[in-house]
Amino acid sequence: MTVALTILNASGRLSSLRTQIESVYASGLARIANLMPVETIDVVVLAGKNVLPEIGLVGHALGPDVAHITIDPDSPALGRNFDIEFTATLGHELHHCLRMRGPGYGRTLREALISEGMACHFETELRGGGVPFYCSGLDEKALDLLLSQATPELDCAVYDHAGWFFGAARKGLPRHAGYCLGYHVVDRYVATMGVPASRLFDKKAETLFEGA
Repeated sequence: MTVALTILNASGRLSSLRTQIESVYASGLARIANLMPVETIDVVVLAGKNVLPEIGLVGHALGPDVAHITIDPDSPALGRNFDIEFTATLGHELHHCLRMRGPGYGRTLREALISEGMACHFETELRGGGVPFYCSGLDEKALDLLLSQATPELDCAVYDHAGWFFGAARKGLPRHAGYCLGYHVVDRYVATMGVPASRLFDKKAETLFEGA
């Protein structure tokens, strides 16, 4: 297994966190590798301000071989459960990397919902069953309404990705709507089939929607 960590720190902004990052990365990767066949991926950690304010960091999978984790060292939220949030973010992005090697992240809304829902559900395996905050903000009624709204455009390759996943008030889409809805669909599939998200990274989106 070769999953290489690179910390971009010419500015020195991550110096005070470097030892903790390296330690949490090593332990987190070991847990992830026990659940999924991760290999030949570069993980790049860098400092930045464009993060989730609730946790002080954010992840992005740039392709099947590269994942970024951005950390705001000045965030007051960073000290709250850093180990848990870093490991969960790492797992989320590595799940995306593996999926990109199979069916891909996806071009349609349906595929994006499932890719994000599965990565979020994999986080629950790393969190001991805890659901990420960006997947738990909507109740059953709100989720049903979102599914009705999504249904006509599920298989559209042209859709408002930013609106669905980061919010669009003008369209009635709350923040993180897509993450909540995708997680909800995957959660039903996992409950029905008894197969965790760590074993679903290569499943087609249609399979999960039908199974849910």
